[in-house]
Amino acid sequence: MTPRTTINVEVKMINSNLHLSNSRLAAFVSPEAPLAAFLMVVVVFIPPFYAGTMGLGLSVVGLIFGLTKLWDVVTDPAFGLLSDRWQTRWGRRRPWLVASVPLMILCTYYVFVPDLPVSGAYFALWMIVLYIGWTMASVSHISWAAELSSDYHERSRISAFKQGAGLVGGIGLMVTVAIADHSAGFTESDRLALIAKALIVFLPLTVVLALWAAPEPAIQRSVKSPVSGKPFQVIFSNAPLRRLLVANLLLGIATGSIAGMFLFFVSDVLLLGAWSSFALLPWYCSALIFLPVFMKLSHKIGKHRTLCVALLYYLIASLSFLLLPQNNVVIASIALLFLGANQAVGTYIPAAIMADVTDYDAVKSGKQRTGLYMSLLQTSSKVAAALSVGLSYPMLSMIGFDASPEANNPVEVLDAMRWLIVLLPGFLYLVIVRIMWNFPLDEARQVILRQQLTTFHKGSEEPSY
Repeated sequence: MTPRTTINVEVKMINSNLHLSNSRLAAFVSPEAPLAAFLMVVVVFIPPFYAGTMGLGLSVVGLIFGLTKLWDVVTDPAFGLLSDRWQTRWGRRRPWLVASVPLMILCTYYVFVPDLPVSGAYFALWMIVLYIGWTMASVSHISWAAELSSDYHERSRISAFKQGAGLVGGIGLMVTVAIADHSAGFTESDRLALIAKALIVFLPLTVVLALWAAPEPAIQRSVKSPVSGKPFQVIFSNAPLRRLLVANLLLGIATGSIAGMFLFFVSDVLLLGAWSSFALLPWYCSALIFLPVFMKLSHKIGKHRTLCVALLYYLIASLSFLLLPQNNVVIASIALLFLGANQAVGTYIPAAIMADVTDYDAVKSGKQRTGLYMSLLQTSSKVAAALSVGLSYPMLSMIGFDASPEANNPVEVLDAMRWLIVLLPGFLYLVIVRIMWNFPLDEARQVILRQQLTTFHKGSEEPSY
């Protein structure tokens, strides 16, 4: 067997041309809903709960979150490598997804429904274990999704469905919290207990649906690849990977900066009062509206340019932030319904492009490292989430904004915030457009890569389900 044959056989057995029906694909991506809701709770609700109600204080909670994020940056690529190499009779991805369920259920109970008194060590320990469980689930599922098809546009469809499921999970969480918060006598502890019960029910249910909906493409072990060199040397010599990771990092910083300033903007600048938390609903619903639009556009102009168009559209549409009147929920909601472009493409297009980058790596290295590559994409997003707060909050302080509830910020400070929420992400979006507009892995190039990888193995197509 020649070296070229070795690469072709191995990769072909991993990447199929599976085309799931819409119902099957919806079932397969369904775990993304509780996973997205889970992450939202951890970011939005857990820190103030432990800092305030549990009495740990802002400094302790902030330190623990920072350290656990650093731990997450280490565990993501480590698990990606492990899942790529650990082959079982049930596949490489499914066993880890199943194993993550009891671990996440256990962590959900101990983190969301703690018993007093709670120490910093208790919180740190269970946050570390919780992130391990979430990494096992998310990396295995996104890698499995990337390996379902080798078709350029089918990968976009799968990633778009995953993003849609995540948006549905986020909307469901916000509606649940909004209804619960308006119930008499409902405390912060009651809110987290309710969310915990929902996640404990829906996570295993959706994982079972995913296991039923799609097979995991088999992997055939072949002789050792002729390509030598350490894995990370090959990875960092991958120019498309570097461009995508930089673009995804900037995209995460831009999107995170908007999210970090959003509640301040709607409550202090637009003066929406009790309706401030509801302003997130049209924002997320907007993303669901834009998602099929951008899916169709990507078939015409490609994934990378669809990402650029979406960001340019948002940049223009966000100028409405400069003109929105105060105390007007209706106009604010209508404006937000036209501003979901970045939410619609922020996850699904980078993931779909990364699936193509793994083909480039397979041709260059002779190895299939989908888990590692997808984990690197997630790691860049997590680093961006931390950097976005570190960038946007000091800028809010520089313009003189006071975030305390009793503060009365002057008009010039509030006007400056309008410009900041437009210009900061807008500048980053323009840099991303510059990086991604002529991204080298378009549809034509990806087809050539697949031909290189499948020259030897010419067989039957995978069946539709």
